[in-house]
Amino acid sequence: MSATKNWLMDTEEKCWDQVADIIKQSEHVSEAMDKAAAVFAQERLIGYLSVEDIEEGVSEMWNELWSAYV
Repeated sequence: MSATKNWLMDTEEKCWDQVADIIKQSEHVSEAMDKAAAVFAQERLIGYLSVEDIEEGVSEMWNELWSAYV
């Protein structure tokens, strides 16, 4: 793998780790989606991942986390 691809994958993984924490602190999934999009935008990964991809990922993580409490 190229150094750029490794950097990109590492940065994306760090963003998703931040999103996992955001989900735990959010009152509603839409709040988590907005904050997650901001995290990826700050790292300039919008374009590499679309906002729709990020929202889908947040939704899946949200459902996985909170389904344990239902």
